Amino acid sequence: MPKKLDTNTLIKEIITEIESGVLVDNNRKLPSEPVLMDKFDVTRYTLRQALKQLSEMGYTYQVHGVGTFVRHQQSSDSIALEHEGGLSAEMKRIGRDLKTEKATEKIILASEAEFLPRAHHFRDDEKLIDIKRWRSLDGKPYLMEHSYYLQSVIDEIPQESLYGSVFEYFERSRNTQIGFIDQTIMSSPLPEKAAEFMDMPSGSPSLLMNDESYLINGELLAFSRQYYNYQMTKLFLIKKIH
Repeated sequence: MPKKLDTNTLIKEIITEIESGVLVDNNRKLPSEPVLMDKFDVTRYTLRQALKQLSEMGYTYQVHGVGTFVRHQQSSDSIALEHEGGLSAEMKRIGRDLKTEKATEKIILASEAEFLPRAHHFRDDEKLIDIKRWRSLDGKPYLMEHSYYLQSVIDEIPQESLYGSVFEYFERSRNTQIGFIDQTIMSSPLPEKAAEFMDMPSGSPSLLMNDESYLINGELLAFSRQYYNYQMTKLFLIKKIH
């Protein structure tokens, strides 16, 4: 018996059919839930999870009592800020190739960290896992990520996860499942460690995203600074009024 699709695979297949134009009618409306369940051979729960994420990604919207419709304005070069999961998974969903070109990992003391979250107090001797990743998008320098993980929560991060998806590594363990992420987005001069990778002068403009990741029990897991290549970054946010 063929294995049923998981939510992420279902999302990818729905997006493929949306973009090919075979899944929607002339009003850009998706088929009903029973039709979609039968077409993709999935449960109602899996389908609704996929439709929920597609809405958060900006692909669809729902009209109560009428159905689910596909938005007109979406393009494959936009990242939905409200996406669920990690950046690697989001890029795969929109058909982009995000690759870690280089990664470093070491243990440091909190007193040695270049930055700390304002709302969390660390002892000077508290140990952190210091991780830097330089990542390309479709073969072009795109992102420099500097993260600190609390070693009291996670002992180490395998090399294969550093070059793959760190988010998926945490999600596979019940002890480190991420409950929510606080993000602040701002403009910032590009630091030298990122500028060299992006082949730009140090101090060039960049989009800086500050992240604080918390477990499902509210405990801080990690905090990071992500410097994006401003020439390649386009973000999308849905503002729902009613």
